[in-house]
Amino acid sequence: MAKNTKPLFIGLYDAKLLGIRYLSSTLRAQGYDTALVFLKTFNSYSVDEPTEAEYALLYEAIEKINPTYIGISVMCSFYLSVVKRIAADIRKRTGAKIILGGAYATLFPAECLAFADVVFRGESEEAIVDFTDALENGQPYAHLESLAVNTPDGAQINPLRAPIADINKLTAPDYGGNHMYYINNDRMFYGDPAVTGHSYELTTSRGCPNKCSYCSNATLRALYQGKGAFIRQRTVDDVIEEIKYARQQNAGIQMLRFWDEVFPWNKEWVTEFAHAYKKEVNLPFEVWGHPKLSNHVPSMKLLVDAGLSKIVIGVQSGDPTIRKEIYTRNETQEDILTCSRALAEAKIPMVIYDFILGHPFETEEDLRNTLDLCRALAHPFRLQLHGLSFLPGTPIEEIAVQRGVKTWDEIRTEQARPLREQYHSMAWWRQGHGGKGNEKIFWYTLIYLTQFPSGARIIRRALLDEGLKNNPKPLLRWHKIYNYYVKFQMGWRKLKFIIKSKTRRFT
Repeated sequence: MAKNTKPLFIGLYDAKLLGIRYLSSTLRAQGYDTALVFLKTFNSYSVDEPTEAEYALLYEAIEKINPTYIGISVMCSFYLSVVKRIAADIRKRTGAKIILGGAYATLFPAECLAFADVVFRGESEEAIVDFTDALENGQPYAHLESLAVNTPDGAQINPLRAPIADINKLTAPDYGGNHMYYINNDRMFYGDPAVTGHSYELTTSRGCPNKCSYCSNATLRALYQGKGAFIRQRTVDDVIEEIKYARQQNAGIQMLRFWDEVFPWNKEWVTEFAHAYKKEVNLPFEVWGHPKLSNHVPSMKLLVDAGLSKIVIGVQSGDPTIRKEIYTRNETQEDILTCSRALAEAKIPMVIYDFILGHPFETEEDLRNTLDLCRALAHPFRLQLHGLSFLPGTPIEEIAVQRGVKTWDEIRTEQARPLREQYHSMAWWRQGHGGKGNEKIFWYTLIYLTQFPSGARIIRRALLDEGLKNNPKPLLRWHKIYNYYVKFQMGWRKLKFIIKSKTRRFT
């Protein structure tokens, strides 16, 4: 029997957003006719709020869908202003309930209830079914676990449900179909935007084994304390079945991206996965790793043989004190270098190390230690360098205030900046020039150059020239030259991939 309740989910700045896709597929398995709208794509070089034309297209899609409720994913505080505007406009235009979910909504349910009817906290596949069933049957829902609702007495924040113990029972994320819309560049496209691409994104696990102070995972993990296992792994068979299903929907898939917080952390699972993946899938894939969990050479070689083409390793700082006391990470210098040698020995085509620069905790000595560590990493590798963002609800806020490098007013002011300004602050080369700022640019640029073997000579000379600390412009010119080289490499790699994809498709 057809059901009357019509759920609509809106995903911002990510056309492949897994969270709302899981919710949609879960509800569709229960007989509900869901719809998905993806508004804007992510571009780290140019992130803007939607245009007036794009907002108009969104409301046109909502009017056409005529949903019972509208769920908006709020993963990041960066685009909170966009969420607030959409919620306010929806209230004026429709009678649909507004629900919010995601990391920010989980951490700040009371604040979110100021512009929403219901807030979902944590994993919500089970909660969304109970809520939607209640609406369908005209029953109350305010008592449901993991929900926060407004009451005459104020915000009512219910206890969290336990994490879903067996994540193999989850329905594969919604993929394909004519119930999706994509709005970008002042145009609206019908159908699933993810199906038009050559890649597919998925996870093999839930939860993170780390408690990094700058990440919301640390706070989320604390919320689930005592409620069951936080880290859960899918079976290899379940993962392979999802990939097979996705390839049935999109024959053009030529690579996969695994978004696990840390991918290769169980050697037995990795061994089983590598053999099954090579036999059943045999496509290039990318993962995120960790210095202490990606240092097992046999496992890395197995993954490379299965198709591993890229791994990103979070290091964040080359200074042990910054890592341990500020970022609450426990890997040592030797852990990082051992991992680096293991990845080089495994011959992974692309290894990327992630570092956080441009934050108020760093000193010149810290930057020198980061430079020394990067110079010791085994080539080839690339660096992913970015600034530190004090995300709301993360432990790094408290650490900054306790150490006197930020006040709460300064943190809140930074968090309230316009969307583009917040993203631009993450770029190390945009850090303040002049005075002390030039010294930091000097070290940042040398760190950047360590990823190029030919940059070693420039680094050696620069370290002997004290004048460059006050005037790093010559180094920034080298940065620009090498950046053009990296962009050319990326463009050439992408072109070869597209050509190879088309060749595979028609042979």
